[in-house]
Amino acid sequence: IVSVSADSFNFNSYNNHGVVGLINMPTARLYEESAFGLTIYDGTPDQKIILTSNPFNWMEASFFYASVQNRRYCTVSSDPVCKQDYKDKGFNLKLRLKEEGIFPALAVGLNDFAGTGLYSSEYIVGSYGKNNLDIHFGLGWGAINSLEHGIKNPLRYLDDRFLDRPKEFGQGGEFESNRYFSGKEASPFFGIAYSLNKNILIKVERDTTSENFNIKYKNPSSEYSFGIDYAISDNFTIGLSHERGAYSSVKLIYKNNPKLSVKKYKYQKAAD
Repeated sequence: IVSVSADSFNFNSYNNHGVVGLINMPTARLYEESAFGLTIYDGTPDQKIILTSNPFNWMEASFFYASVQNRRYCTVSSDPVCKQDYKDKGFNLKLRLKEEGIFPALAVGLNDFAGTGLYSSEYIVGSYGKNNLDIHFGLGWGAINSLEHGIKNPLRYLDDRFLDRPKEFGQGGEFESNRYFSGKEASPFFGIAYSLNKNILIKVERDTTSENFNIKYKNPSSEYSFGIDYAISDNFTIGLSHERGAYSSVKLIYKNNPKLSVKKYKYQKAAD
């Protein structure tokens, strides 16, 4: 039996958005301070390169650059530049609210929270692990709010402004706080990760990625996504997924924690 520690560097990996998580859904897991990684994702219709770092034990930040294959870069048909795939960049942020103890770990996060908001989404997520099994459950807004499975936005009881989510894109570098955690609905999501051994991690999730949002995904035939991550080494992982019964994807992950990988030298007294 492999003993899986809750926030283990070895038994957690980045999801398709460069966030420590499952396949598309996030988890409340974070790596230790100083950890960093690179994720290369090839899906349908989007492809991504994401740089992720943990400046603090309680914070995960990432920057992504994306290409969307079924969307044109601009609308002027006579301009050859407009014939290329649409390009987008943005930032993700995840903050730990609580470490796992008697009760689950909790985290809150924002994806693509500045700029065009093509992937803009927010979430609150909890995680609880036992031996080889890690269980995750949360609530998502924006791009991870599937309208077919949503519930009324619970934040509407705090302020009516949470019912209105702007649909138009922002401009690069802008923070649009009126988007955050807004919309008439939010979607509950959940999933599990199970470690078969030190190299293989199996993931299953209720994937609430919205097919009605800004990215035009293929019509899903399932609300679940399945994936398997194979750790080639402590630092390199390859992940294969089948997303919502509509298409398959692949990602390559490099991750490093200097605190673990840098050799520690002890002073030894010179021989007489």
